[in-house]
Amino acid sequence: MNDIICAQITPIGSSAIAVIRISGAGTIELMSRFFAPSHKLLAAPANSVILGTLHDAEGIPLDEVLLTIFRAPKSYTGDDTIELSCHGNPALSNRILSLLLTSARMAKPGEFTLRAYLNGKLDLSQAEAVNDLISASTSRAEMAALMQMKGYLSKHLQNILDNIQDARLRCELAIDFADQDLPQIDLSDLNQRISSILATANKLYEEGNQGVKLREGVRICLAGAPNAGKSSLFNAFLKQNRAIVTPHPGTTRDYLEESFSLSGYPIVLFDTAGLRNSNDEIEKEGISRAYTLFEQADLILFLYEDEFQHLPQELQNYTEKIILVAAKSDLYPKRQIPQDHVAISVLSYPGIAALADAILNRLHLPSQILKQPLITNARHLAALSRCIKSLKAAQTALQQEAGFEFIAFELITASSALEEILGVVPTEDLLNKIFSNFCIGK
Repeated sequence: MNDIICAQITPIGSSAIAVIRISGAGTIELMSRFFAPSHKLLAAPANSVILGTLHDAEGIPLDEVLLTIFRAPKSYTGDDTIELSCHGNPALSNRILSLLLTSARMAKPGEFTLRAYLNGKLDLSQAEAVNDLISASTSRAEMAALMQMKGYLSKHLQNILDNIQDARLRCELAIDFADQDLPQIDLSDLNQRISSILATANKLYEEGNQGVKLREGVRICLAGAPNAGKSSLFNAFLKQNRAIVTPHPGTTRDYLEESFSLSGYPIVLFDTAGLRNSNDEIEKEGISRAYTLFEQADLILFLYEDEFQHLPQELQNYTEKIILVAAKSDLYPKRQIPQDHVAISVLSYPGIAALADAILNRLHLPSQILKQPLITNARHLAALSRCIKSLKAAQTALQQEAGFEFIAFELITASSALEEILGVVPTEDLLNKIFSNFCIGK
């Protein structure tokens, strides 16, 4: 992992500048062969920027460039690193990259961040947050990724891990000195410690169930009879005429899917076919697909005209994730609307705003992102779930007096699950899976 790697870290295409990152042992010496004045580069202190001319192997000038120098270990990767800023002509940046590749190799996707992890600059959860921040589609998702990258989640997980290991150590001491005349371990205290750890882990898991939606998006389906106003609401949320709106029933035969931001949260919105009995094979298929989407949705907005009658039988099992929406309130100003229903008209802002508030309240999405550690990664959530399962098993073993060996075993298993999140002892397959999703240059 000490070889020199390089890659362009700005988007490909014409621009004011392009930036190429070079990192690895010997980076500064390598660059001095192509940079003038070379002595200035070799003597440059860490965290400095120098201006000069980049030339090819024959000494022919290529461009006037800025080099930003980072010396190990105070760099992003932990190795000597240079970020070369040249003019943003794609042909020029390609020539410079080709020149560097005569003595270095192209970085693999995520390899700069992988080196940062291997050199102890980031733990694994922080490294994953780097990619999350790059791909975040909304302000809340950006904020959550930034807090993880700064180590908020890591510190919280490490604290839980330290407490588990402390409890495990007490069990192992009880095992090692069982045959000596020493005071017995306080079982009530041990039970209290495990209970406290479990409560903290459960809280983090419950919040993480919602936090994952910041990364993957909240799936919301619009449902209702034909002409209930679904497509009009779909367009109103997106603020564009994405769905066709006509007075003719059955206009939407297949579902439409679009993403947008709601108060900084990523939403994946589905406009589905109107629910009714139909002999049209295409429309029947669209309705069947709608019910599949309802099953997978985080929330269903059921729209109706005039007075509410009842939910279709097929939606009765999803009442806990349904918001009833009295649509077209401008056409029915005198109708009686139950208190737990939301009245809207796509022609006026207040109704849409009230519906947005109802959505956020129903989903219980995290609001204090800056003030709490938050899991937004499904891999992390699965590992935390295994940790909680082992903590519960440890508590059960303690209460049933199964023996300290069984308690310690479950606590070791719980620790291993958290260590998997932090990357304490990662497998090569896990690292390849995580960093292969990064872009080249990061």
